[in-house]
Amino acid sequence: MNKPIRFFFLFLLVLFWTGQSLSANNDNARADTLPALSFQDTLALEAFMDGVILTTMDELKIAGATISLIHEGELLLNKGYGYTHIEAGNKVDPERSLFRLGSISKLFTWIAVLQQVEQGNLRLDADINQYLTSFIIPDTYDEPITLRSLMSHTPGFEDVLLHLFLREEDLVPPLEEQFRKKLPRRIMPPLHEAAYSNHGTGLAQLLVEKASGMSFEEYAEAHIFTPLDMDFSTFRQPVPNYLQPYLSIGYAWQEGQFEPRGFEVIPMAGAGGASSTASDMAIFMDALLNQTRHDTISLLDSATYAIMQEPVLQHADSMNPALHGFIDSSRRHIRIIGHGGNTFLFHSLVALFPEHDTALFMSFNGKNAQKSYGNVLNHFLDRYFPAPSDSTATIELSPEYLAGFEGQYMSNRRPHSSLLKIIGSMNNLEVSATESGIQLRDMFGETHQLVPVDSTTFFISQRNTYVAFSPQDGKAAEKLYLGEYPIMAFNRVAGMYQMHYHLIIMVITLLCVLYILIVWPWLYFARRQYDKKPRALHNLPVFSKIIAWTTSLFFLVFYLLLFSSAGGEEIIFGIPSGIRIALFFPIAAIPFTLIMIGSNFYIWKVPRTKNSSRLFYGLATLAFLLSLWQFHFWNLLGWRF
Repeated sequence: MNKPIRFFFLFLLVLFWTGQSLSANNDNARADTLPALSFQDTLALEAFMDGVILTTMDELKIAGATISLIHEGELLLNKGYGYTHIEAGNKVDPERSLFRLGSISKLFTWIAVLQQVEQGNLRLDADINQYLTSFIIPDTYDEPITLRSLMSHTPGFEDVLLHLFLREEDLVPPLEEQFRKKLPRRIMPPLHEAAYSNHGTGLAQLLVEKASGMSFEEYAEAHIFTPLDMDFSTFRQPVPNYLQPYLSIGYAWQEGQFEPRGFEVIPMAGAGGASSTASDMAIFMDALLNQTRHDTISLLDSATYAIMQEPVLQHADSMNPALHGFIDSSRRHIRIIGHGGNTFLFHSLVALFPEHDTALFMSFNGKNAQKSYGNVLNHFLDRYFPAPSDSTATIELSPEYLAGFEGQYMSNRRPHSSLLKIIGSMNNLEVSATESGIQLRDMFGETHQLVPVDSTTFFISQRNTYVAFSPQDGKAAEKLYLGEYPIMAFNRVAGMYQMHYHLIIMVITLLCVLYILIVWPWLYFARRQYDKKPRALHNLPVFSKIIAWTTSLFFLVFYLLLFSSAGGEEIIFGIPSGIRIALFFPIAAIPFTLIMIGSNFYIWKVPRTKNSSRLFYGLATLAFLLSLWQFHFWNLLGWRF
């Protein structure tokens, strides 16, 4: 789970596509150009990874890191860097230091789901409503939500960010109660389009608990961790007392030093609550590369485990498919499956290279480490799995045609029905024209040149992956897909989702508010003191001015409270009291704005009133009406959380 203000984004790395057209050609190229591995020189491997990780830690100000690498069943690298507890001087121990796994936890959840499917307690294609008792999923669409759609992030839920995290001292409600109180809204049919869903995984966790009669924490211990001898892994939050001494603290770099932060509780544990070590994750990765086998134990039958790698849908040709559980982060020349995991304080990755019987795990305990595992993975690929020298076949497209791709695109994974809706409009992808074609600015602000390989598909040579658009028949493209992110799509920002409209409304409203609250009183007292002669034209009626002044005060107080209370990630843990108070003022402004509408008719009937005053009063009324609509659009009119 990634940092929400940056949008959704950090999550993941992803798998492999064995489809048609470009993908089929890519598969042939991949099979013909598998690099010769050089893992035999473990000293060189360790020296290389030391350099990459230590440089990354220094650049991103990370307190500690842990890594494990296995190849053909052998643990080639198992190492810790930095500290788990700076104040106590505790260094990272790959065998005992627990790091938070974030969304890597989902891999354990999907294994638990398939175990219950294998036992006949759950069915992949059954309506999950048949397993629920205290609440039901609304029949918004004809197609029911199934475990298959939950496993592939295609249930069609909106994203819900509020209370995605809790603090250590917060009371964690039972999982069923969480869904009974706040069920994500269905915004599209299941199996229609992938939109990464923590709550979809939370529902799957709930079904496992109901089918097994055990809490998920107990289930994972009994049916996954213990069979795999993962003795330093847990879903319990906080971790059990016997593991507390080994738990890494999460750090934020502030004012030139590392500041410790508290334990992050993920109330839907199966979506992101696990903690583990590099050594335990090496065992887990080895099991995944061997059909979930460890010694004489198999977590799943090989046929059942194969389901996790089966495609469910593909957004466009050459895009990696959405799978049942794994994230497909394959590049053009190499198959990669696994999962990324992000809390606010920990950033982790599991990357499996099945064709090479190789797997890599890494985790970093720094708040600023969002780009950490992506950077390390890219360096690792460049060194040990370099892309072939053959160039991708490209075509020429006219500037007029390319203009149809320009614009901003926002993720389909975003809130719709809560006051956090505006977060979905932050940090959009942007496609813009350059002298040599078009370029993409990604979620991290980095730009990539897009080279066309067909009329709707482009290649990014820096990342050896593809970007696709749809549809594009001479008109503006409506959707954008990233090859490495098959678990979400991006929609063109259009209509009132274009932020410049909202900025115009807000600026005009604030100018009117400040003029009414500051200039009007100043003019009133100035005229009383200096203007002794009778005026040919009158000012606005006092009653109309008092109503406008009161309305303006409500708007100003709302903006001040909102902007002073909405900073950082605090809002994800719970709505701050400042915002709760702020939401009163737009409601209070409604009747006064309606009175202003009536006052507009009245002041045009009052003789000898200045037309400029009448026009300004009308402009202010219109601005206030538009602002109220704007608050409604962003779910800020009322307590919608």
